[in-house]
Formats: sequence, C-alpha cells, structure tokens
Amino acid sequence: MVLTVLGILLLLAGGFGVGYGFFGDFSNIAEESFLAKLGEQASNTFIIVGAAIFVIGLIMLIVGLKNRPKVKTLQLVESALMIAVAVVLNEFLKIPSPLGGGLTVVSMLPLVIISHRYGAGWGLFTAFVFSLIELVFGLKNVGYATSTIMAAGIIFLDYILAYTVIGLSGVFGKSRSAVAVGIAVTFTLRFICHWVAGAWIWGEWMPEEYMKMTMTNPWIYSALYNGWYMAAELVLTEIVAMLIYKPLEKYFRGEALR
Repeated sequence: MVLTVLGILLLLAGGFGVGYGFFGDFSNIAEESFLAKLGEQASNTFIIVGAAIFVIGLIMLIVGLKNRPKVKTLQLVESALMIAVAVVLNEFLKIPSPLGGGLTVVSMLPLVIISHRYGAGWGLFTAFVFSLIELVFGLKNVGYATSTIMAAGIIFLDYILAYTVIGLSGVFGKSRSAVAVGIAVTFTLRFICHWVAGAWIWGEWMPEEYMKMTMTNPWIYSALYNGWYMAAELVLTEIVAMLIYKPLEKYFRGEALR
C-alpha cells in the first residue's frame, strides 16, 4: 500500500514538474527568488527533475501494485469526486477580497465528509492528494521564495500540511458534535500553518498599512491576513455541515447507498 501510494504521488509530482517546465511562465519570477538565479535553465531544471521523479514513481507503482491491498472501487470513486468538488469550490468559486486572500464557499467540506465516512486514515490520504493538486495551482507562489528552505516552507506549510490536516476531522467520530469539533480543530490547524508561513515567508512583503492599521510585526499581519477568511470559512462550513447533517449521517453509515 505504501509503495503504491508513494508511487502515485511521485507520478503526479513528476508529471506536474515536467508540465510546469514546458508550459510554466518563468518571466514573472521575483528577482530575489532562487529560481531567478537559474535563469534560462529554470525551465530545463523542472523538466529534468520532474522526469526523474516520474520514473522513480512509475517503478514504485509497478512494484506496489503486485501486492496491492483491496480498496473498494466505490471508495475510490467517492474520494475522487469529493476531491474534484473541493478543487472546483476552492479555485473557481473563490470570493476575492480587497483585504487580500479570498473566501471559498465550503471548499473543505467534501474532504471533511470523506474523513468522517471512511475514517481519518483515508481522510488524510484524500486531503493529501487534494493538497498536491492545489500546489500545482499555486506553483507561481513558490517562485517568490528567496531560498530552497523558504520554497520548502511554502510547499509544506501553505499547501501540503495546511490542506492535509483537514483529513484528521474524522478522528472525532460520526456524530453531529464530532463533525462540529472536527471542523473546528482541523480548520484551526490549517490556520496555524498559514499563519506561520505568512509571518516567516510572506512577511517580507508586509504592507505598511493593513485594515487601516500600521503594520510593524509580520506575525500580527499574518494573523489578520489569514485570520479573517479562515474564521469566515470555519463558521460557514460549520453552518452548512449542521444544516445537512441528517443526510450526512446516513451517508457516513452507508445507509444512503442501500
């Protein structure tokens, strides 16, 4: 199972790397970015590294499939559909804000639902796959990093870790209160990831004024920038989840599929 999952993830990462190398826009990279130092070789570097990762992932996938565990087709289909819905809600139904960032319409709820239906283990895997897809949409943001460590910070804090933690929601159970607590806890963990990344990495671009307040501390700026939309998403997701809990409860227990 581990080799199969890692193989699939490496295939995705490698494929995205090659694709970005061919079609990515490297003309708008910040001058202080470590990618800018590669100059004309930035594109070729993505292609070469991506191809190497893709080959390694293919080998791991072939080996892993020989001893693959039994996962129900329905489980895979439901998870894929929930990921697709989450991506659409997160990327194409985002409400931009003049304050920075953007509010999405319950984009994390599909991941929460899968986690409560199949458990936190599968929920983490589903959320992790979603995080990789979101990373592809946000690859340009990595270009703002001024070092490899900073690039890794953006990748893991703003994307992989921030979205994967949503999959933990199911650890609290399937009851109404468990769903409410799961959303509150995981959204708070996601906020912490964005908050740390915002202060550590994006604080370099902190404006002099934000929300009509003078900004001198990147931690305060990051808390305000990420706090308003994460709080709004948390409240909105809680409300919708509670309103549709009855059909969700049947879905969690498999009754809706009989």
